Amino acid sequence: MPERFAALYRSTYRTIERYIRIRTDDIELARDLAAETFAIAWAKYSSGVDTSISWLLRTARNLVGNEYQRRERESERLRRLMLEELTTAQSYSDHQNHIELWEAMARIRPVEALVLQLTYWYGLSATEGAQFLGCSTASFWQQMTRARAALRRELTLDGPGSASTAVHVGHVRHG
Repeated sequence: MPERFAALYRSTYRTIERYIRIRTDDIELARDLAAETFAIAWAKYSSGVDTSISWLLRTARNLVGNEYQRRERESERLRRLMLEELTTAQSYSDHQNHIELWEAMARIRPVEALVLQLTYWYGLSATEGAQFLGCSTASFWQQMTRARAALRRELTLDGPGSASTAVHVGHVRHG
């Protein structure tokens, strides 16, 4: 019985991962959702449900839909936070920098925005951030590196005189 599932996995994994990647444009997310697709498939297969390529694709489609909904909720949450920040902006310059920063934050992956928020908004160390996310400190540092790079790219896209000249993404407490 496990041999049939292993054969299904070997013959369909790349198809499922590609299907997800095309719809999310994110290789790491595609790998995570493909793994989740097969974890669900294994549970179903173990309970006697016949899993086929079409079943796997439907499951992957549902997981991608869930991801879109999660992203939309996160974007809405960031928009609400941005509005809250804007109401407390002390000058037009601060106001403009906050808008550009929040817009850039809304364009990066939610997990990247969260890592930056944990570090810069809430002042967590890398160890504390890793504990919050349930990952290793090394993994948190990797995520922080990717998040900073993504934010820098987004801020640079806004052009000269934008928040990229006013916001420094860099220092994180060790610990």
